[in-house]
Amino acid sequence: MIEVWKLTQRHIDAEKGEELPQVLEQVKIFSTYVGHGIGTIDFTEKVAEFSNEEYKEILDNSGEYTRLKIGNLSRYFEIEIRIEHIKKLLSDMCECPLKEILKDLKGSYLVLRLK
Repeated sequence: MIEVWKLTQRHIDAEKGEELPQVLEQVKIFSTYVGHGIGTIDFTEKVAEFSNEEYKEILDNSGEYTRLKIGNLSRYFEIEIRIEHIKKLLSDMCECPLKEILKDLKGSYLVLRLK
C-alpha cells in the first residue's frame, strides 16, 4: 500500500531562544532529528492511498522522469515530491489520481510512503 501525505501547515518558532514546555521541546528535538531546521514542525495529512498494483500501473504508463523520481519507493520507503519536481512530473506522468493531486499542489510538498 502506498500512502500520499501532503503538507498542510508549517510552524516555525519566532524566537530561537523561546522557552517551551518539555513536551513541545521533545517534538522540536524530534523534528530537528528527522531533518527539519530547529523550531520547524510540519503537519501533514494523508490525502490518498494506492495499492501496489495501482502504483505499478502509474509507473508502467509514465515516462522516464516519473520512474526515476518515484520508482524507487520500495528501496527508500519514502519519497518527497517538492515544487521543483512537479512541472517535470506533470509533463511526464500518465493521467491518474496522483497527477490530479500534483496539479493542485501549490507552495507545499507531498510525501509518498510505502506502508
